[in-house]
Amino acid sequence: MLGKFFWIGLMGRVQDDQKAESLLRSAADQGHVHAQHILGEYELEKDNVEEACRLFEAAASQGHMNALGRLGMHYWTGEGVEQDDVKAVRVMTISTKLVQATQSNVHQMLAECFAIGVGGLEQSLIRSLYYMKPAIEESELPPSAMVFYAKLLWGLSGSQIAPSGDNSVPEALFWYRRAHAESMDAESVQLLDSAESSVKTFCACCYKALSTDKPK
Repeated sequence: MLGKFFWIGLMGRVQDDQKAESLLRSAADQGHVHAQHILGEYELEKDNVEEACRLFEAAASQGHMNALGRLGMHYWTGEGVEQDDVKAVRVMTISTKLVQATQSNVHQMLAECFAIGVGGLEQSLIRSLYYMKPAIEESELPPSAMVFYAKLLWGLSGSQIAPSGDNSVPEALFWYRRAHAESMDAESVQLLDSAESSVKTFCACCYKALSTDKPK
C-alpha cells in the first residue's frame, strides 16, 4: 500500500508522514480495510485515541483481525470508547476465532476474564487456560503473565476437572521459577516458595524427580 510505503519509507519512497496520512485517509474513506487499520495505528501513535478507535471499529466491522483485537482492548480499558467489558470480551473472542495465532495480549485478556468470570463470562479455569496457553507459547511475556499462567496450572492441578495424566504441577513450578528468575519480585518469590514447599510436603518423591527444564 502506497500510503504505508511513505509512512515508513519503503520501496524507494522517502519517508513523508504528511503524504502517507493523505494517501491512507483517502483509501480509508473509500472503505479500504487495511488503510483503516494502518491509519488507526498512525492516529494512536499521535495520541488521537478516539479517532484511532473510530478507524479500528470501521476495520473491525469488515473482519480485520488486528483491528478487532485493538478495539477489544480499548473497550476493556475505556480509552477512546465507552468502557464495556461485555463488548470487549465479544470482540476479542471474535478476533481469536478469525485466526489461531492472534495477538498474545488479546489471548491473555480473555484468559483473565474467564479466570474471574467477568464480561458476561462464566468463571472457568479450563477456558482461561485454553486462551492463556497460546499467549505463553507465542511470545515473550512479562513475569506477571508467567505468574498468572502458573497460578492457573496450580489451581487446575488441585481440581477434580484436571485431566488424567495431568502435568500441571511441574509446569506450574517451571513458570514460577522462570518468573522468579526474570523479576525477583516479592509475589513470584512468595508463590514459588509456597508451591515448592507444598510439593515437598505432599509429594516428596515427585519433587525429587522435577527438574528446572520445561515439562514436555
